[in-house]
Amino acid sequence: MSSSYTNLDQALKDLVEAYAELEEEVEDKFSDDEDSYSHAMVEALETSIESALEEHDVTTASFANLLSNLTEALEQLDPSAFDDDESTMIVDDSSDDDDVEDIDDIDDDYEDIDDE
Repeated sequence: MSSSYTNLDQALKDLVEAYAELEEEVEDKFSDDEDSYSHAMVEALETSIESALEEHDVTTASFANLLSNLTEALEQLDPSAFDDDESTMIVDDSSDDDDVEDIDDIDDDYEDIDDE
């Protein structure tokens, strides 16, 4: 199992390094236009995710689970990382619970997408 941890450590280091390089490249190209910057980052990530999923025959639901676990681990390391006003994860505790979709339903949605 030690090998798995070592592989994961290296993969995460490579991911952080590649993401920083991408940010720098996109920032140089779109430094004056935040919308174009955001669009270029999302498009690059979408392309990379799609390529990785196809190469390793992984479903989007499995990848979403990976991201969920990474998010939970990061939140345990630094809960304040998710308190930023610019965060894409906005939690509104004042909303009705009826509006909140059950996580199992979300997983089913991912499976439905994968089946198409």
